Formats: sequence, structure tokens, C-alpha cells
Amino acid sequence: MKYAGYLGFRLGVFLLGIMPFGVMYRLSDFLAFFLRVVLRYRREVAEENLRGVFPDMPEAEIRRLLKASYRNLSDVLLEGIKGQSMSREQLLERYRFVDTALPDALYERGLPVLSAQAHYGNWEWGVTSFPLQVKQRVVGIYKPLKHPYIGAYTDARRSRYGLILRDLRQTRHAMRAFGESPVLFIMIADQSPSNPLRAHWVPFFGKETAWLHGIDYWARELKCPVIFMDVQRRKRGFYEIHFSLLADASERVFEEGEITRAYVKKLEKVIAAAPENWLWTHRRWKLSPP
Repeated sequence: MKYAGYLGFRLGVFLLGIMPFGVMYRLSDFLAFFLRVVLRYRREVAEENLRGVFPDMPEAEIRRLLKASYRNLSDVLLEGIKGQSMSREQLLERYRFVDTALPDALYERGLPVLSAQAHYGNWEWGVTSFPLQVKQRVVGIYKPLKHPYIGAYTDARRSRYGLILRDLRQTRHAMRAFGESPVLFIMIADQSPSNPLRAHWVPFFGKETAWLHGIDYWARELKCPVIFMDVQRRKRGFYEIHFSLLADASERVFEEGEITRAYVKKLEKVIAAAPENWLWTHRRWKLSPP
């Protein structure tokens, strides 16, 4: 059964690979409608999240954001599959780092760098194209897929332009192995942590929220800078990425949780400016403070 699922996935990669982008986005429109209206995939979760974050927003605007967020979800899903077969030229055209002056300057200083990002807009094209657009070697810290065949295939495709992947469970080993060289570590930091006792609890849109502590911990441990990766969809299928310095632990000592709070504050501003690009179907507030 697992191999059959793998063959089905490979067929999807092939079909989306040869499909023109315009046709793919028409398919995405249908998929978004199916998920939102027919399947009602996490519909209650998405509505509860939007109303909780924007309590004063008119109902008509909530409905608009709900519809737009499902289109974002389906776009990101199909873009992620199509990205398995996208060429170098397509990635550079559609996922453009507007200004790499900040990571370039940190490379010249010979420092390791942590890149903090979120499940906002398209992140799959980012991990693949990162090595094409920065000077550093790039190490992605990630949670592998449980499916062995699909996981091995997607890992190979993500790594085809030089990305080095390390299992989240190997974070300590990866940081020790690469942490003394000008390497850029990619860490997606908006997931819900599995252990609320180790989480950093920081208000997010007015609610106490659990955050992964990894970026905060390793920035202080390695005494290295943290940059924020802001992904903005300029039009469908085209993204622009801006970098900003979130914290520089090579310059001063940060208290535990201080970098996490800076990350949350930045992410909150990004989401408030364009809420439709975030995954509202995720259970962001499923944990309660211990």
C-alpha cells in the first residue's frame, strides 16, 4: 500500500510538472472550493481562528478572508508538488530574493545564521531555491515525512540545488557540525510544540501561545544572528522575499525568550497586513499554559 501511495504521488508530480501554471491555478480554485465548501476541511477551526484574532472584523470580511485563505492553502499545496520538477530558472523567476545584502554581509563576517520563517505564503519553493540565492551553505532543519518512499523522494528533490537537510531530531548534531562556519540554518518556527513545558509562552494576537524554543536557544548558544524571512505573494505564483535582522546574539547577550518574542512580534505584523496568506486551518491555540 505504501508503494502504491508513492506511485500515486509520483504520478501527481508528473502531471503537475507538465501542466501550465494557468491550468494549475484553475485546478487550485476548484480544490479550494472543494476543501472549503464540500469537504469542509477544518472549516470550524479556520472560522474560530479568524474570529478570535479579528473579533471586531465585519462578518463579510471574515468570509472573504476565509475564502482567500483556502485558495492560499490549495495554491501552496499544488505549488509544493509542482516545485518537485521546477527548473532552476523557474524558481529564480517566481521566488525572488529582493535583496540579499543582509545575508551576504553576515557571510562576509564568517558567522552562522539562523533564518526564521513561518508557514506563510509559499515556503517549499524557498527551501529549494535558498542555495541558489545566498552565498552560504544552507542547512534545513525539518521534520521528515512519515511515508518512507515519498519522504525520500521529496528530500532528494528539495536538495537538488545544494540544500543540506537534517532531521529535527538531529538538530544538536547539525548545529555542532556546522555551527562554526558561515552556514545558514533554515528553521520554520510557527509550529505548535509537542511539549508545552519546554515551549516559550508569548502573547500572539492577544492570546497566550506556545512557541518552539529552538531558534531562541540556538541563537544564544552559537552567539549568531537571526534573520527574518518575509515572504510576500506579489501575484499568483510569484513571490518576493525580504530579509530583516531579528536579533544578533554575536553583538550582545539576549535573555531566554527575548528572541522568540521578537519573532512573534514580527510575524504578527506580517500576518495582520495580509492575513489570507497564513494557514488558518491549523490549530494554533490547542495548548494551554502549564
